[in-house]
Amino acid sequence: MRSVPGLLLLAGLTLPAFAAEPSTLIGERRARAEWAKAENRQHCAPLALAAPGQPEGAPRAAYFGGGWGVAFDLPDQRSAYGFAGTGLLPDDEADATVQRDRLYRQWPYFRDLPQFSAPSFAGYGREGAEPYLDGNAGGAGLPSLAYVRIAGQRCAYNVWSKISRAHLLWMLDNLRIVAD
Repeated sequence: MRSVPGLLLLAGLTLPAFAAEPSTLIGERRARAEWAKAENRQHCAPLALAAPGQPEGAPRAAYFGGGWGVAFDLPDQRSAYGFAGTGLLPDDEADATVQRDRLYRQWPYFRDLPQFSAPSFAGYGREGAEPYLDGNAGGAGLPSLAYVRIAGQRCAYNVWSKISRAHLLWMLDNLRIVAD
């Protein structure tokens, strides 16, 4: 499968590239559909991406108990990257200072997310809250994960990439709340 602007070529079949996902935000339609079914929809707004990434995957539903999720599949990799609003946990009720401290201590890397109202931030690293390896500081091919807190939301968001650390950081920079 390969992409051509405006078209998706698949085994000789040509389809409009965005027939299943007509939106200005990437994954928005799928996020809205999953969010509408989620138990936490009153406290955990849906997210989408501001721009398509490289590589660009096909969005699908991802199960997150009590919450919602969108995974992006590549032709050779299921759930290559994605984002989710997890089900409500007791720690989700804590104020931003407590949450910031918890994520800062839990994860080897930390960053603020200035595209959202303050305080919005993420702790991230390899799955298991591990640092990247000295021989692979870019995390190429390693499962990367971020726990994200967004001001005004009462849930922890998960953002993941099995592509690279740079891809995960690109996703964090391109996350947007889907408007009502």
